[in-house]
Amino acid sequence: MSKSLQSGALLFSALFNERGVLASLIVSQVIAIVLAFSPNTDGDIWQRLGVISLFIHLIVLVSTSSLYLCRLFLQKHTHFFQLAYFFITFIVSTIAFSILFSYFAFDIENREQLVFFTLRNCIIVFLLTALFVQFLLLYFENEQQTKALSRAELDALQARIRPHFLYNSLNTAAELTHQDAQAAEQAILALAALSQAAMRSGQNVSLEDEIALSKQYIALEMWRFGTRLQVDWHIPNELPALLIPCLTLQPLIENAVYYGVETSESGAVINVELHVTTGYLTIIVSNPITVSETKKRANNGMALDNIRQRLNIYYKNKAQLTIANNHGVFRVKVVIPKRVENIS
Repeated sequence: MSKSLQSGALLFSALFNERGVLASLIVSQVIAIVLAFSPNTDGDIWQRLGVISLFIHLIVLVSTSSLYLCRLFLQKHTHFFQLAYFFITFIVSTIAFSILFSYFAFDIENREQLVFFTLRNCIIVFLLTALFVQFLLLYFENEQQTKALSRAELDALQARIRPHFLYNSLNTAAELTHQDAQAAEQAILALAALSQAAMRSGQNVSLEDEIALSKQYIALEMWRFGTRLQVDWHIPNELPALLIPCLTLQPLIENAVYYGVETSESGAVINVELHVTTGYLTIIVSNPITVSETKKRANNGMALDNIRQRLNIYYKNKAQLTIANNHGVFRVKVVIPKRVENIS
């Protein structure tokens, strides 16, 4: 329970997704059925089931809605405060609906019966809420462990990314110092930006920043390849304010340079396409396949598999990376959702 005294994470965020809402409704209905069909109950059972179901569902929905509206406020406080607020919300809702239903749904004749009825409901809700909190805590701890493992796996995969351009770029910058000092300075600045981005891998950056970083990488490689490297961009004139993981696009272009341009004697044109739809961002990078056997390299499946694993971890298996090899053109297509929960 020491972990529950920390802050910065919402203990019951699982209640606010589709499965959480469905589970709450199912559990509420099961409790209503048990209470309606309990022994020694008077009146029509089905009518009693309807009233109890409405009573319990209103308590759960109103309490959950209140927690959802206050989620940003609660996230800033300790887990102990969150649990206290959780219990208080359900108890207050129980008291309010107990008084409300006593006037038109239940046979409450006097104040003493109302107090007993309300107190009994509060005790039942308190015990059920305490049991439910235990499941939420177990789910929360399991989710935190899963995120920690995913973070560690993502870092391990990121550490395996080999910056192929680093050694050659340093040599290029060294040569430029003797020929064009200003160009050498620009090359070193671009290399510094890429190195800084590598340390931020997995963090969110804007789509515009990721494209700017990729263009810096291309400019860096153009000092080495000259006219052999050409990039044809097909991107929207106005980019949406969209956040994506840092180093999402750049490794795809680097892969195309490494296997499509560097191995070709005449160079190649790399095509980069970005398509934004309602719920997804699609990135397509294509390059011609090298036919020269003297410079042909091993299959690049390992590099792309690394990228695929990193995207799947970050996007919780909701991202797609597909490759195609048609008519002498190698094509990589990445489809990622616009919204994602950070695993950090």
